[in-house]
Amino acid sequence: MALSATKPNAQTLQEFTWQAYGVSFKAPAGYTVEDDSEEGLILSTPTYYIMVQLLEGEGIQRAELSQELKNIATDDEVTRQSKVTDFELPQFYGVQLTGNCESEQCLYCYLLAKDDSSGFYVSIVYTDPNDTLPKTILKSFTLEE
Repeated sequence: MALSATKPNAQTLQEFTWQAYGVSFKAPAGYTVEDDSEEGLILSTPTYYIMVQLLEGEGIQRAELSQELKNIATDDEVTRQSKVTDFELPQFYGVQLTGNCESEQCLYCYLLAKDDSSGFYVSIVYTDPNDTLPKTILKSFTLEE
């Protein structure tokens, strides 16, 4: 019997680039692209549903990100919302929260480019509340130079 060094549900990640805006991130292998346009990007697997959209609105300020994210989660009726937490990536300032989207888990995030060139709304819906992969996906976002 062969032994595997990985957990049976471990996911392999592969690089994906949303060409419309030059944003890249690591996505679960075997994804299906449901939408790849200037309006939005949707990737899905049986376990994950990843949506990325350009942040609408002129000049959203970094200080407004937390409240705006909380507003969108409330509008989407996300229950059991975590506190909004700030984080920083090499090219982005970000805020995130987790909660329940009906019977599934969800991670909501706003990413604001440090060079003020763009901002993105990211939502990842998944099943296992102990799954750490959504945060790994989120932390992999980069902008093409």
